[in-house]
Amino acid sequence: MEKTINPVEFFPPKFRSFLKASKKQEYLYYVNKGGRGSGKSSDVALDIILDMMEKPINALAVRKVDNTLEGSVFSQLIWAIEQLEVSHLWRTSKSPLKLTFIPRGNYILFRGAQDPARIKSIKSPKFPLTLLWIEELAEFKTEDEITMIINSILRGKLEGGLKYKVHFSYNPPKRKNSWVNKRFETVMLPANTFVLHSDYRDNPYISDEFLEEAEEAKKRNELKYRWEYLGEPIGSGIVPFSNLEFRKITDDELRRFDNIKQGLDWGYSVDPLAFIRCHYDRKKRILYLIDELYEVKISNRKAAEWIKKKGYANSKIICDSSEPKSIDELEEHGIYWAEGAEKGPGSVEHGEKWLDDLEAIVIDPSRTPNAAKEFENIDYQTDKDGNPKSKLEDKNNHIIDAVRYALEEEMSRRMAYISSSNAWGW
Repeated sequence: MEKTINPVEFFPPKFRSFLKASKKQEYLYYVNKGGRGSGKSSDVALDIILDMMEKPINALAVRKVDNTLEGSVFSQLIWAIEQLEVSHLWRTSKSPLKLTFIPRGNYILFRGAQDPARIKSIKSPKFPLTLLWIEELAEFKTEDEITMIINSILRGKLEGGLKYKVHFSYNPPKRKNSWVNKRFETVMLPANTFVLHSDYRDNPYISDEFLEEAEEAKKRNELKYRWEYLGEPIGSGIVPFSNLEFRKITDDELRRFDNIKQGLDWGYSVDPLAFIRCHYDRKKRILYLIDELYEVKISNRKAAEWIKKKGYANSKIICDSSEPKSIDELEEHGIYWAEGAEKGPGSVEHGEKWLDDLEAIVIDPSRTPNAAKEFENIDYQTDKDGNPKSKLEDKNNHIIDAVRYALEEEMSRRMAYISSSNAWGW
């Protein structure tokens, strides 16, 4: 008589929400990310073996390079089989790498992704290939590489209640602008994605030696510790905007907003035109981002039409002053209250510091999704040695620039007040 397996007893408390979601097949993507020693890959492996024993499906485990497969995902899955005490039910092959569930004959294949055509050519005649594990996701340079692999799997319509399932596991890259971090370190997660972040403190089986090593790493370099052991994408090591508040802005709040500020950053062929509408609570020093236009290859005429249709033409718009002809063109299309930003030496750094000094920047991702992404992902520029500069990266910051323009008068007002106070010795 075969032993009855209770999956919960094999998963530490931190990972039981992952197990529950996986068993209910609530999502397409299951993301396990975090620092060293968290046990995330072990728990993905356990989940896959349980799925393979329960369902008539085949699986594919992928790493960026072939020669890393045996020492990582293959070994991890064998470990899971041994932990579950079901080694007698599995046949192991190393040439090629393959794990077969003997009672049914369904199997797990292993492939490196340096040649995506090898993955596209996989045939699975008897059992559908529904389960995909991409380990060390951050090894892939672009999201397009991952999309190609996934599209190779999500092909046929499944029957019998089966569903596709994609596992991602990785340590987050240091740079916030990495495509991996931009996709999963965000409040803008799609509804088909489950994300669990863990670190070594969530792993009850971690060795005493590892704990000692982690404590020593924390003493030597806390930033490096936070990245390697806690799995934080620390970027330059300094958070540009520590005052971000992501929440719903209600219609009742919107009706009370009366200090409207608007900014516009030009773009066309590659960079988007970015328009932002804000409310600034001067007394509480809180900025609310209300609405946005963010579009590549949109003409100034169409942008003007959008602004008028929204009823925003009756409030001043401060635009990037580098394109006076575009400002004139807005006026030709009925936007009469648009003017160029003053800018000047140091204005960019001053604007960024002014925004960071606010009590809060309130962002509703449903109203301004691109603003949410930019403010969440932006980082400081670094020099050749990796030391942060006092200026933000000049990429993926179009809404941020528009916000600076929109608040230019408020910034000048603040500076005038400070200068006046200092003049009197206050």
